[in-house]
Amino acid sequence: MLPKLKRDGHTHTHYCLHASGEHAEEYVQKAIEKGFTVYSFTEHLPFPAKFMEQFLYPEEVKEGLGFLNDDLDGYFRDMLALKEKYKDKIQLLVGLEIDYLPGEHDYLRMMLKEYGPFLEDGLLSVHIIEGHQGWRCIDLSPADFTEGLLGYYSTYEQVQLAYYETIKEALQVDLGPYKPKRISHLTLCHKFQHYFGQAGKVSKNIKDAVIDLLTYMKEHGYSLDANMAGLFREYCREPYPAPWIIQAARQLKIPLVYGSDAHAVKNVGRAYDYYLQLIKA
Repeated sequence: MLPKLKRDGHTHTHYCLHASGEHAEEYVQKAIEKGFTVYSFTEHLPFPAKFMEQFLYPEEVKEGLGFLNDDLDGYFRDMLALKEKYKDKIQLLVGLEIDYLPGEHDYLRMMLKEYGPFLEDGLLSVHIIEGHQGWRCIDLSPADFTEGLLGYYSTYEQVQLAYYETIKEALQVDLGPYKPKRISHLTLCHKFQHYFGQAGKVSKNIKDAVIDLLTYMKEHGYSLDANMAGLFREYCREPYPAPWIIQAARQLKIPLVYGSDAHAVKNVGRAYDYYLQLIKA
């Protein structure tokens, strides 16, 4: 069944320091130009200071994961102002992308308790899992993936299984009533699949892990971010999640929400037609 509304449910803004720096209003104007009727701001929740102090990455990498002026209140003020300004042209939803961080449940509960009442949309994501010398990014670069994860888990399959296990933890943990119920970029762990010669390879262990996740999502009322960003990544070349997972989710009747994961104005609405083809198949 095709969507009745043209919606982009995963986007970023100038508050994201690894985005283009273009103002959120420019994203909104592009969404209107492309005919979107519902558009969600889902900026990354800032990482806790204690976590960042222990995160082994260089300062320039950690700065890129930051939040403009550490001003979450300013983000909500700015996005709500845009919501009001463009209310006659597009429905804007103000939300957050919540990164699940093992060991930081108290921080996540605290932030969701404080800001949850203002959330109109939300995503639950995993970008970081346990690896060599502590927590490691799953999606930074092939070199970092090799050093921090392959060197720790030994095989590509074991990295994938560890990622999916972390997502399972994120699904199961109690973060309070405002915890997001849509899982973002479920197969981000495949961002470098072509680099490692793993494209199209789905072992029984991996398939079982993914179907287990989807089954849990169905049973507990989760929806799925149909994220097109992976199509444009040099070593991924497919959406997050992969088409076979989108079809499995459809068979289970798990709701799908298109997401551009736009970090630049030019990304708004990208591959929406391809998304429509996937959900027609």
